[in-house]
Amino acid sequence: MQKLTTEFKVGFFVITAMIVLGYMTFKIGELTFGREKGYRIYGVFASVAGLDIKSQVKMAGVTVGSIEGITLREEKAKVAMKINPDVKIRKGVVAAIKSESLLGEKYLDLIPGKEEGFLREGDTIHKTISVADLDSLISQLQNVAEDIKSISGFFKETLGTPETQSSINAIITNLKNMTESLSTLTEKESGAIDTIIRNLGDLVVQMRNIAEENKGPLKNAITNLEKISGDLGDIARENKTPLRDTMANLQQLSGDLRESAPRLLNRVDRVVEKIEKGEGTVGKLMKEEGVYDKLDSTLEGINKYVTATDRFRLNVGFRGEYLFDEEDTKGYFSLKLQPKEDKYYLLEIIDDPKGRVKVTDTTLTTTPGTTAATHEIKREDELKFSILFARKFNDIVLRGGLMESTFGFGADYYIKGEQLRASIDAWNFDKDPDVENPHLKFTANYTIFKSLFINVGVDDFINSKISSTFAGAGLSFDDEDLKYILTRFPISLP
Repeated sequence: MQKLTTEFKVGFFVITAMIVLGYMTFKIGELTFGREKGYRIYGVFASVAGLDIKSQVKMAGVTVGSIEGITLREEKAKVAMKINPDVKIRKGVVAAIKSESLLGEKYLDLIPGKEEGFLREGDTIHKTISVADLDSLISQLQNVAEDIKSISGFFKETLGTPETQSSINAIITNLKNMTESLSTLTEKESGAIDTIIRNLGDLVVQMRNIAEENKGPLKNAITNLEKISGDLGDIARENKTPLRDTMANLQQLSGDLRESAPRLLNRVDRVVEKIEKGEGTVGKLMKEEGVYDKLDSTLEGINKYVTATDRFRLNVGFRGEYLFDEEDTKGYFSLKLQPKEDKYYLLEIIDDPKGRVKVTDTTLTTTPGTTAATHEIKREDELKFSILFARKFNDIVLRGGLMESTFGFGADYYIKGEQLRASIDAWNFDKDPDVENPHLKFTANYTIFKSLFINVGVDDFINSKISSTFAGAGLSFDDEDLKYILTRFPISLP
């Protein structure tokens, strides 16, 4: 048998050693041939200090993959993880960097999520936790140690002096005396204390019962307070600039008053001095006897008069009605005095384009013994007046008196509260020379809101020659100024 040569033995040994070395390298370094199996996901961290490529990725303490790469993207670290193909990671997972020990190597821990579905190839984990590195922890511990040192030094300097120690001993002694006094008082007044505690318990029970009985109103009150608070906040925000200006004006006014206060006080002192001497009108009133009694009786009479007048409700109105057949407008100014809810007095001034009828009969002598008579009817545009007394019966109001300068009467029917009203009026029963029947008018009035109203109707509808439809609008409002003026004139109440 042919012997193996030395060269063959050396070559075989070298090849065997290379195979063993390669196997151990791949085994210990966890290297694989070809493309590694699994899927790749990513995580974004603020810091990955201490985390290296090939570091382990764990879930519940079990290795499920490794770090495949670390790159910098927009000032943050983007970590690529290779996850074993048989491991499914639920969405919503949190990735946290942890250490095996205080000085051990770092690894990436996946905390399972609770969302539906699982991560797939290329997905990114956005919920991450970065752990501070050891240098940062040491720096923070050093700062804490310095703070503790400064606090201990402060207490040493503060409490180390004999004065401070004496004060502390006095405080402890006072606390001891106070506790002994409280103990003695509790023993002597135990019955009174028990009574107070029982009363407090009863009070709490009563308050609880009141709160339960008024739960709904209390909730509504709190809701209203919240709404008021919100409204006030909105008002403050909307009027921020005016409020700032108002505060600035008040501040300026305060400064002006501060400057002018001494002068005002001097003037007040002089006025008071004159009054005390009996000078001027006020001084005479203060000094002369009998003036106060006269003034008091006068004021009492005025007060009775103003109180009676104040019962009136005043209403001022303006309206215009366009007569379509006449192609002209009829205007009204009205003043309503209402002493009671069920009656009122109405004064109106009317500008009527039809005016008043004037008849002129003229007799002319043409030849001796021969005469000619003329009969001329004219309508003159002039103001008319209405003075009416009205009385209300439920939804019906009856009116009567002087209507457009002749006797007349009318009625109102409220269909929808005070908002919708139908009216019928009749006047001029003496008849004009150019008409056959009295003047009848139908009106429907609708109030849009408090002061504005519109109306439509037919005027003089039984006299076909001069009948006309109309439409109009007007304003009606209370006038406190007129009420004030009327208190200056004598008015007798019914």
